[in-house]
Amino acid sequence: MNIGILGSGSVGQQLGQGFLSLGNSVMLGTRDTSKLKDWVVSAGENAYAGGFEDAARFGELIVIATKWTGTENAINTAGKENFTNKTVIDVTNPLEASQSGAPPEISVTPGNSAGEQIQRWLPESRVVKAFNSIGANLMCHPEHKDGAPDLFICGNDIDAKKSVAHYAESWGWENIVDMGNISEAFYLEALAAMWVHYAVMNKSRTHAFKLIKR
Repeated sequence: MNIGILGSGSVGQQLGQGFLSLGNSVMLGTRDTSKLKDWVVSAGENAYAGGFEDAARFGELIVIATKWTGTENAINTAGKENFTNKTVIDVTNPLEASQSGAPPEISVTPGNSAGEQIQRWLPESRVVKAFNSIGANLMCHPEHKDGAPDLFICGNDIDAKKSVAHYAESWGWENIVDMGNISEAFYLEALAAMWVHYAVMNKSRTHAFKLIKR
C-alpha cells in the first residue's frame, strides 16, 4: 500500500520506517524536501519525499504528523480532495508552550479536540486518532522492559480503526484500546499532555501507558 505522511519530523520519519518495514511504499510530505535527502537514501527504494499535496495524493492511507499549529494549513495545502474516502491517522497533539518555561498545556477543549477538528475539516475521510500518547521511538517498536504498553485509539469508522489496529499489531502492539468515537480524541490528547509533563519532569522519553483491568 502507498502511505502518505504529512510531517517530516521524528514522528513522521519513525512511522515512515514502520510502514516501510511492512512492505509498503511511503512518501513524507514536507515544505522543504531537501532536508529529507538523507532519510530517503537510508530508508530504501520505496521511500520518497514530496510536498504536502504530493504525499496526500500518493497515499492510499494518510498520516497527519505535523505540529498542531501548522496542521490546518498543511491539510489545505495538500488539497482536501486528496483525502476523500481515505483513512487518515491523526497523530497530532494540540499543546501550547508555557511562557514561564513550564511543560506545555493542552490548547483545546472537549468537543473541539484536534481529532474532531480534523474530522470536520475532512468530512469525507475516516479519521482515527492514534499513536499520539507514546514517544516516537516506541511507536513502531513498543517493546518495553516493564511490559507491553497499550495503544489508545478512537474514531467514527469501525473498519478504519481495524485497519490502524492491524498495522499496530504488526509492529508488536499487543493490546489496542478502542476508546470509541472521534469525540474521545480530547481525552487521548489530554493523556499525551500528561506524557509530556512526565517527560519534562523526569527527563524521560521511554515511558508509556497501560490500562489495567480486573
